[in-house]
Amino acid sequence: MMKTILQILTTVGVAVALQITCVACLPESAPEQVHLAYGETPNEMVVMWSARTRATANTTRSECVRYGLADSAMLQQSASCEAWQFTEGNRDGAQFIYRSTLSGLESGQGYFYQVSTDFNITSEIFKFSVPKSHPQAYPLQVVMFGDMGKTDGSPTLPHLISEARSGDNVALIHVGDFAYDLHTDGGLRGDKFMQRLQEAAAFVPYMTCPGNHEIPHNFSHYRNRFTMPTAQKTPRTDELWWSMDIGPVHFVSYDTEVFFVRPHLVAAQLSFLRDDLSRANSPEQRKKVPWIVAFGHRPMYCSNVDLDDCTTSKSVVRARLESLFYEQGVDIIVQGHEHSYERLYPVFNET
Repeated sequence: MMKTILQILTTVGVAVALQITCVACLPESAPEQVHLAYGETPNEMVVMWSARTRATANTTRSECVRYGLADSAMLQQSASCEAWQFTEGNRDGAQFIYRSTLSGLESGQGYFYQVSTDFNITSEIFKFSVPKSHPQAYPLQVVMFGDMGKTDGSPTLPHLISEARSGDNVALIHVGDFAYDLHTDGGLRGDKFMQRLQEAAAFVPYMTCPGNHEIPHNFSHYRNRFTMPTAQKTPRTDELWWSMDIGPVHFVSYDTEVFFVRPHLVAAQLSFLRDDLSRANSPEQRKKVPWIVAFGHRPMYCSNVDLDDCTTSKSVVRARLESLFYEQGVDIIVQGHEHSYERLYPVFNET
């Protein structure tokens, strides 16, 4: 019996111009754009934030995040952070990026946390929850969307904030194209986008993959603003793909842009995907984590008539990835780019 793959194109997600915090009223050294991501496991949380000025350039600081179990209502633990200056394509934006990793978190527990900058100016106190460990992780719920801009009139952002605060979702997954664009106005549009998104992404891990609108300045805004599980060693990594297990699902994020603008990285990504999916699809691993969900920006299939890669039988993305995903039993693929929502019947090789 031939197995096929369910493929989904996300609808365009466009955020309203909603300003929750008066960022312009804060000191330039105040933390802003706070957001979370998972570390190497769901029991590790990466916290990132930005500031417009700081005492020094690239340094490591102690006790720049204070956190504690929500049950105690006290921030009894602390974590150090690293910081660097980000200028490429970011002439006018907040140039100082902070990153801290909170390790050894307890499954199924909530935590309060607060971040600070060099001058001990602190953020408000935020809360996140660590997913339950498998097999108690059912049902697992995530929010997946793509192509989200800063303005353009859609009610997307209030819905994201509501979902993030509901406690029902273990991740917000953005499948490429941010702000339109992160680098616009010397980086100021990216700052405004992340300031608005803080109301959701400071509460639930915000997991990402790059899209074609992140290409300018050699993906500098994507590489500096976000940290994903396999890209934590440096903010300037070129390998913008990653994977991790969250409860019963193995999530795989891939970079479709290597096939269009970074051909020197195609072999490295394909090698990663082969090794990763081979492990995830092994019988013993499938018993532990039965689902494989992959996501990337440009789709393999679509019904639109706009001359994009997905509209042709010679799709570049499909030619490089479909057989691999089929052979390794990928169950669901989520993609963006087309600014339309389509849910395909299970499909392989155009049938």
